[in-house]
Amino acid sequence: MVLSKEQIESVKKQIFKQVEKFPDPEQRQSAKQQIEAMDAEQLEEFLIQNKLIKQKGEKGAEQEPAGCIFCNITENKIQSYKIDENKSAIAILDINPMSRGQSLIIPRKHETIEKLPSSVLSLAKKIAKRLKSKLKPKPQEVKIETSSVQGHGIISIIPFYKDTKPERKQAKPEDLLTLQGQLITKPRKPRQKKSGKEDISKLPFAPIRIP
Repeated sequence: MVLSKEQIESVKKQIFKQVEKFPDPEQRQSAKQQIEAMDAEQLEEFLIQNKLIKQKGEKGAEQEPAGCIFCNITENKIQSYKIDENKSAIAILDINPMSRGQSLIIPRKHETIEKLPSSVLSLAKKIAKRLKSKLKPKPQEVKIETSSVQGHGIISIIPFYKDTKPERKQAKPEDLLTLQGQLITKPRKPRQKKSGKEDISKLPFAPIRIP
């Protein structure tokens, strides 16, 4: 397995989230420095040792990696800020966005981008349209990017705002909750079934004209 620069960045960020749970501040800082200093080969070895991915040649190595972050999210094993979903994928807010409202489309099935069904891209386009409508980025630009991390294809939807330079940083939980409230698909109210008989008393009255 050869990790791309984008994959290295993504995996390190996910590991940093786990490191933040360490109770000892010095231990947290030391772990972060060690992870940050890892190159692609060292990071891959770290992932194999911690059983986060399977070694090449190992049984099941070409299948779903153990502990795939995105599979865990789709299975609700990791908390996320979901804003929509369909049969093939879920849409969540990125917790380390480059800009306000950046979202991720995560396929439910562990496959590379090339093998994803068209319904995944349909959800991405739907969310891009919603970001334009609700957040009103200027000049109305929303970029759709695809990538694969640990063999799991994902789609990023990034809104761009005038006079605001995109910069990746951790979003505050309260801000994510507010955005989720703005962007989430609200369930439709069930339609009331009309009875076969209509109440004549509620019909408008028209005066009788005599010729």
